[in-house]
Amino acid sequence: MLKFTLSEFKEGVRVPVAGEYDPKQIEVEFPDLHYVAPVRLEGFAEKTAGTFRFEGTLTTRARKTCGRCLKEMESGFSEDFDWIYETENRETIDPADNVRELLIIGHELAYLCQENCKGLCPVCGKNLNENTCKCRQSSYHSFPVIKKLKPKKES
Repeated sequence: MLKFTLSEFKEGVRVPVAGEYDPKQIEVEFPDLHYVAPVRLEGFAEKTAGTFRFEGTLTTRARKTCGRCLKEMESGFSEDFDWIYETENRETIDPADNVRELLIIGHELAYLCQENCKGLCPVCGKNLNENTCKCRQSSYHSFPVIKKLKPKKES
């Protein structure tokens, strides 16, 4: 965990800093996204009169699950940040809340493995991006109750 003790910084001097967070400790796991690497912060910190500035880049790796076909894919995440903290009546600065917020904002509402993902067949469960199934022949296959509502042809 990265924590800055303000007394260790000279006013007006930019200092290179780096640190890591365990994603489980900052509680940023989601049902469809699991971090597979530590959350790394690299950048510069500077104390000035009344403020502390920390700017740099946050990087990590995550395993995402497609919201339609449930395929898992691992990818990197990188985001620049520039955080300014008030220092009055403070001895330390802990950017953990900012890290958590940046990761939550960066989380997609619905991750798709590809823009035109066909998803899973609701009848047999096959991934329709990889296979076809006989279940797809019926235009009402995904909503069986609709078959009951369909008007019967008069003979």
